[in-house]
Amino acid sequence: MDAPKLLSAFVAVPDLVPGTRGSGMVMNWQQQAGVMYAGGNSSMLRGWNLCREKCTTALPTQTDSCVTSMASDDSIPGMLVAGFGDGTLRIFDSRSRPDYAVKTIMKEHTSWVVQTHIYAGRNELLSGSVTGELKFWDLRYPKTSVKSLEAHRSPMTALAVHDYAPIFASGSHNQFIKVFRSDGEQLALIRYHEGFLALSIMSALVTVATCNLNQWALDFDGNLERILESIRQAKALGARYRVGPELEVCGYGCEDHFLEQDTFFHCWESLEMILRSDVTNDILCDIGMPVMHNGVRYNCRVFCLNQRILFIRPKLFLADDGNYRETRWFTTWKSGMGKGNARGLDKFVLPASLQKLTGCVHVPIGSGALSTLDTSCGAESCEELFTPDSPHVNLSLAGVEIIGNGSGSHHQLRKLDQRMDLIRGATTKSGGVYLYSNQQGCDGGRMYYDGCAVIVVNGQVVAQGSQFSVKDVEVVTATVDLDDVRSYRGSVSSRCEQASSLDTVIPKIDVEFSLCHDEASFLQPTPAIDVHYHVPEEEIALGPACWMWDYLRRSGGSGFFLPLSGGADSSSVACIVGVMCHLVVEAANNGDEQVIKDVQRIMGTSEQEYQTLTPADLASHVLHTTYMGTKNSSAATKKRASSLASQLGCYHLEMGMDMMVDAVVKTFSLLTGKTPQFLSRGGNIQQDLALQNIQARLRMVMAYLLAQLLPWVRSKNGFLLVLSSGNVDEALRGYMTKYDCSSGDLNPIGAVSKGDLKKLLRWAAVKYNYPALQTVEEAPPTAELRPTDENAGEEADHSQLDEEDMGMTYGELSYFGRLRKIDRCGPYWMFRKLAHLWSHLTPTDVATKVKRFFFYYSINRHKMTTLTPSYHAENYSPDDNRFDLRPFLYNSLWTRQFRSIDTLATKLEEKKQE
Repeated sequence: MDAPKLLSAFVAVPDLVPGTRGSGMVMNWQQQAGVMYAGGNSSMLRGWNLCREKCTTALPTQTDSCVTSMASDDSIPGMLVAGFGDGTLRIFDSRSRPDYAVKTIMKEHTSWVVQTHIYAGRNELLSGSVTGELKFWDLRYPKTSVKSLEAHRSPMTALAVHDYAPIFASGSHNQFIKVFRSDGEQLALIRYHEGFLALSIMSALVTVATCNLNQWALDFDGNLERILESIRQAKALGARYRVGPELEVCGYGCEDHFLEQDTFFHCWESLEMILRSDVTNDILCDIGMPVMHNGVRYNCRVFCLNQRILFIRPKLFLADDGNYRETRWFTTWKSGMGKGNARGLDKFVLPASLQKLTGCVHVPIGSGALSTLDTSCGAESCEELFTPDSPHVNLSLAGVEIIGNGSGSHHQLRKLDQRMDLIRGATTKSGGVYLYSNQQGCDGGRMYYDGCAVIVVNGQVVAQGSQFSVKDVEVVTATVDLDDVRSYRGSVSSRCEQASSLDTVIPKIDVEFSLCHDEASFLQPTPAIDVHYHVPEEEIALGPACWMWDYLRRSGGSGFFLPLSGGADSSSVACIVGVMCHLVVEAANNGDEQVIKDVQRIMGTSEQEYQTLTPADLASHVLHTTYMGTKNSSAATKKRASSLASQLGCYHLEMGMDMMVDAVVKTFSLLTGKTPQFLSRGGNIQQDLALQNIQARLRMVMAYLLAQLLPWVRSKNGFLLVLSSGNVDEALRGYMTKYDCSSGDLNPIGAVSKGDLKKLLRWAAVKYNYPALQTVEEAPPTAELRPTDENAGEEADHSQLDEEDMGMTYGELSYFGRLRKIDRCGPYWMFRKLAHLWSHLTPTDVATKVKRFFFYYSINRHKMTTLTPSYHAENYSPDDNRFDLRPFLYNSLWTRQFRSIDTLATKLEEKKQE
């Protein structure tokens, strides 16, 4: 007999992509039609005529989830049933137009569909999901299943149906196989591996889970539900170990509420509710919450399993710079993880209700690790990853193979690459599995916690969650091979030498629990993937957009009000709201129930009205803009504002402010007998600034009036949040009027530079088809508060230019800001650096610019004390609230500093002339 020969080969799914838990390629053969259908980690199902080796059908799946199974019946031509990773079943009719091929979507399964089978000629379908649930369907009436059966309590791994006999069998990851009659009656139970000498045969494969949670400070009920949901999803995906964010029970941003006993009491209440439920059964959970031990507050990780508390691990190193003030509320755990045996573990006395529930009076607390039957697990928390001597180093040398990091890390432009380098580096040198979990969203303050939950094995990323999202819960899983970790570690001689001579004692708590899957598991290790990074323009759009959505829905507001001037700053804010609308509509169309609920509340729409929602429809409800022009405004800015509002779809008004301005000036004249004039019309600089500020401040007054009354005008309920639109460079220089349109309820761009905003406008103009943004970006920045040039045409831009007014460019301002904050330079040290960096200028010119900057910075610093709460984005933000703590009353002459600058500038000039 001749050996088999390969006759033909082709790529059936050309756009197949790897996933964090992918299905690979899935096929279905239709004998009578001679067509093979192929799908998987792809957005298309393709039908191939094998006689011609040609793709004859391409059906969009209309979902981001992967195809996990397919079934068909030759007696029903053109019909194909596919199961998906999100638990849905979709019935396709290949005879229809591709966009209308999906005829029915069944959503009763909640997780990965393991198998689908159509009984030939009977219009009957059997489906099973990884949750262990089987469902029987009548394909003539597929809206709801006919019958459900819970076949397994542990994850189902396989489902097989006999082609002729009325039986089927299903298998689970705990090595049980059950045989059923076609009506659902169980016929037999088979233990696939009985084991040898009572020892189960185990593999080194373990499925682990981490998550992004949109927690909210002090929202104990909401936080609890999100934690429970993340554990449920992790279990449904087969995970045996789950890591959650830092302080997830109460929310990271409680601040001085951490000083209150209420916070600790309610945290223990939440943990008790978690343990009373069955969610911790058969899954090791690492949960973040504050714990008070011996009268000292600690930021802790609490390990739970099977409704019991195993171990409490306090944080060893606290974050106390930038936006962080952890030492104000917590204390570091001072023992263990150091040289010698130190104090090691202590005994923590559980609250009385937990003692009664768990049957334990004490649990270990300290810097230790867990030792299960097949591996060992440890933890570090957020800031500890960033320290020079991170705990993961000694944990790895001590043989801990899986390390979880619950974090509360906020977004900052261009910061993710640093975080990812540290996470990957944690296992690159020493090997191991590293799980990073983070909050994601606005939890009540200026920061946006930017998620990006990730799983790394031996320095390679195998799973990554989103950085920006409007989801409340996002679970990321991966199946890892611990033998790969052991092999990796054993191959590095220097690492082995250090491990064998380690003098740090890490106590380990024994746990009678196995994380690894049985040898019979169908799972394979998750392959490595490339890390996804957003470009800065995307970060500026997506981060503030998600932050504003959380702020809007959690404040109970019904929308935003924005004074839209047609300039770069206000247009950037409007653009970000537009991006928010795109994100929200996309999430709602993907079936996110919480997003749908929030949208319906904000819009006041029914479910039917909601079905056809577009981003422009949502913008028309949530974004209200008004162009507030004066006789000093140009027609060009008015046109730009109108065009942008039209493209966004928002509710837009145009008004003249001259009547209000004239009334204020007239009132002043009646009171004092004097009338101020602009500089160009005979007034002095003091009069000129006062007249500019009147216009600016009246816009703020009008903004709040419109924000309060526009819902009434539009016959809607609720209130509007006022958006302000000052950027970080202008705040740093103080180039804004106190209590003008830089004042509002929140500011999404207050920590973003002018240069980055310009990039955002160029990017969004193309990405979201808002061409008006390109026109805005090309226009020179102008305040339009002084009289226009009488010789300028009607469509010309205003002659009052920001950079001329400031006496410095926005690029120079960014330089000053970074040197002042990031490089910690005062006037003299800044001059020393810039004298070399700006070699195109003379030392005297550099000195003049530096002194001008510090003069205006110091006389305007008081404006920071009333700055609108701004989204934290840039590392040189002058935010006075907590990030940039400075006096607001300066000696603006800087006598010693400026004298030192002048002396050095003179010396440098003389040296140049030599």
